[in-house]
Amino acid sequence: MKNPITKLDFQLAYLTMLTKQQIKPLSRWEKRISSQKVGILKKQGLKLETVQRKLLNGKYSYETIFSTKSRYLDIYLKNFYNQPIVTQKSDRKKEGFLFGYPSCCVKNFIENGYTKNPYIGKEQEILFHWVCPDCRITPSLIPYYQKIHNECQQLFSESDVRLFPHHMAGFGKKALPYAAAFLLALGTPLLADDHWLTVPDDPDLNYLSYKEDILLGTQCLYSFIPSADSIAKAYKTIIDNLPREQSDTTCYAVDNYTYGFYNCPICGETANMGTVTVHNPLRNLEIDIPYMAMHFMNHGSFSFIIEEDTSRVDIELLKEVLAPFDIEHLSIITLNDNDNDGLNNPSELYFETDPENPYTHNLGIDDGQEMTEAIIEHISDLPVVEAGGTPPDDKVYLLYGEVWGFESCDICGQNLNMGTVDIINPMNGTSMSFSIIGLHYMAHGRFAYNGTENTGEIDPIELATILDINLVSIDNLPEIAEKYGYQLINFPNPFTGSTTISFSATDLHELSNIRIYNIKGQLVKQFIIPNSKFLINEVEWDGKDENGESVPTGIYLYMLSDGENSITKKMILLR
Repeated sequence: MKNPITKLDFQLAYLTMLTKQQIKPLSRWEKRISSQKVGILKKQGLKLETVQRKLLNGKYSYETIFSTKSRYLDIYLKNFYNQPIVTQKSDRKKEGFLFGYPSCCVKNFIENGYTKNPYIGKEQEILFHWVCPDCRITPSLIPYYQKIHNECQQLFSESDVRLFPHHMAGFGKKALPYAAAFLLALGTPLLADDHWLTVPDDPDLNYLSYKEDILLGTQCLYSFIPSADSIAKAYKTIIDNLPREQSDTTCYAVDNYTYGFYNCPICGETANMGTVTVHNPLRNLEIDIPYMAMHFMNHGSFSFIIEEDTSRVDIELLKEVLAPFDIEHLSIITLNDNDNDGLNNPSELYFETDPENPYTHNLGIDDGQEMTEAIIEHISDLPVVEAGGTPPDDKVYLLYGEVWGFESCDICGQNLNMGTVDIINPMNGTSMSFSIIGLHYMAHGRFAYNGTENTGEIDPIELATILDINLVSIDNLPEIAEKYGYQLINFPNPFTGSTTISFSATDLHELSNIRIYNIKGQLVKQFIIPNSKFLINEVEWDGKDENGESVPTGIYLYMLSDGENSITKKMILLR
């Protein structure tokens, strides 16, 4: 019996199969289709809509769009129903996103048209976007398209349907305005491996929890395969290639084999009952990973099963141990960064790292990677408030502003939502907003970020201030300058109006002073402190200079000095 799908045109059948498998969540055919063909598509589980479009001559044309999910149809109708068919850049860009073309390919096509690429005469013929010359995304898509294309050809061959010998010749060019789709990280994953085990708190179904998405830079990531798949395999490859000799300076692994084996409950393959221990001697960190876990990682899963018990690799610890191997994104340039470690000079002062030494703490990772790691781990624990939800008033929280659009990371090519994320501290009334791709770059070691739509640099000092990381408070006085016989703090820090500088001064000489400097070392304000017998003394600074003018937002240093001894602290003024 002939498969009913062979009653369709080959190109329409191919689109139908891709869409049914959710490789193409939304597809478009450039004309109406007959009721018979509508019935065939519906039997494949697809929903259809006819879309009216305006032509330049005043007449109308009609398209057919289809998907397994009605929401994709609704989005298309909202944007294009009864709209003119034009070739403006803005419309091409909008279509490029909605149809799922890699943003780098869309941008290249808009600017350069049909440029040469390595896939011309080969895979380009089975794709629905024109590949840009250096595309990092298309290679991961080709196996899925090729598999469905082969299956479609086989169906037509078995049904004795005669194919035009070059039925796909030039199809990539012709299809660009007409048919496309994009997996929006929704629905059932493609070509799923049974080793992929579900994970709690996994809203985008990529087999990583929300916390793990933040840690790995895959939050709001659009991918044609689950994020966990490629990352787990990459980590497994790194571990396999680590030296097995002990070292004091580089990561190494120790194999701990035992006299027994487990059988994988999924595929039956055996794995030694022992573990491999990965050591990072510079950070004094290590992680034990069972060989069965390594087997599951080889299949793209961080979760694994041993004798009916499901466990999971500690991704946060694994990422810390193997941090020296995550160097791809470190090539992005940070401004005002003497030692090129991704931490600008003012931030080096704030975090008390050396602006002339990229490896202040000799941990095998540079200062920028060290600080972004600490901050992104902090961010991964913050609650997320949904749009319209009630925000907490006693903790820092996140608010995402996702949009209908994505951009690609210039370094690795991954597609992420081109919207924003807000980090809000309701306790001190501070907040900041930056592009979602900034989270991706922080997860990979840099505050600077560069996408195809958004570029910039997250201010580490402002971010640390809003997150309230490593800031002193009245209830937790640090041990400061014991050898000088006094302590010095200011509160609140950061501050928006005024702050009180407190100090004990039992051993100060007859005349002392507190000087406030800006980050350039320029004197802003001076307070003369006469000798006092009180245990605690304080002065209040209202954020103004000696002339009574308000000073701008920034880092300020305040120094208590008695002519012989001095101690300096830093504070943050926010306007």
